[in-house]
Amino acid sequence: MHPNHPYKEFINKKGYTIINCESCGYWHVHPMPTNEELNLHYGQKYYETLGNNRSMTDKLSDPDGFYKIQYEDRLRYINKYLVDNLPRDILDIGAGYGDFLRFMKSAGWKTQGLEPSRNACELTKDREELDIKCASIDELMVVGFKPASVVAINNVLEHLNDPQGVLEVVRKRLLLPNGIIFIAVPNDFSVLQDLLMRTVLKDNPDRQNYWVQPPEHLNYWSHRTIAGFLRKCGFEIEFLTTDFPMEVFPLMGDDYVSKPEVGRNAHLKRVGFEKHLRQAHAEAFKDSLYSSFAQLGVGRNLYIVAKPV
Repeated sequence: MHPNHPYKEFINKKGYTIINCESCGYWHVHPMPTNEELNLHYGQKYYETLGNNRSMTDKLSDPDGFYKIQYEDRLRYINKYLVDNLPRDILDIGAGYGDFLRFMKSAGWKTQGLEPSRNACELTKDREELDIKCASIDELMVVGFKPASVVAINNVLEHLNDPQGVLEVVRKRLLLPNGIIFIAVPNDFSVLQDLLMRTVLKDNPDRQNYWVQPPEHLNYWSHRTIAGFLRKCGFEIEFLTTDFPMEVFPLMGDDYVSKPEVGRNAHLKRVGFEKHLRQAHAEAFKDSLYSSFAQLGVGRNLYIVAKPV
């Protein structure tokens, strides 16, 4: 046991040890990979290995209209908590293919972004128009970003070996006074994941703790642990919600965890649900539903608006 990271619970997977750290207050890989190792992985390998991962490649064209609905939700959350007198500009850390910034630009926002993957940057044809810089996360302060009203960190914190350090840079150097951060992060070690392991997956040891995926995911937060982490980083949560609880599909017989080939069908069912809510202009109901899910610890991802203390 390391004195700076005491723990009692741990998981060994893919040659890594993932601990429930009593000091940090959340599960994370220990010891962490170095910056050099991570820069190599995300700069040269990460997007290149996602050719069969439709959750990533669909962002290039959004064939199901799923991401447009997601981004409309995110913009609604942001607009609710961003003060009126700040400019509508956003910095997206981990901009990927530029899909979220492209949506925000179409809504009239001024955009900036950082993306470590050269492959993703090369596929983003309007990268200069969106002002996306291809650089590693540890180069945040040397690539010339201007402080923004909103800093978005969408599904990035789980990949970082020093998430607290990145949020400190954001708070001190990249966020305008009265600005907000918008965070998307997986909701892991959740009640539904635990239920799945005790039922559907109980006789499938290879799929236990299936969401633990180092070295891609180094950190694992839940609705119970994210607030304490953000408080340590100098932020208070203004708003927390979630999205569709995908874990219900295996519980209903569509076991995409054990049989990935059924995952596409489960995804399309979820997309149909989202589209019908949108068609009915049921955003208020949807927001109440997902906020209630979040309070119960249910939902695949967490979406957070936070402000510096």
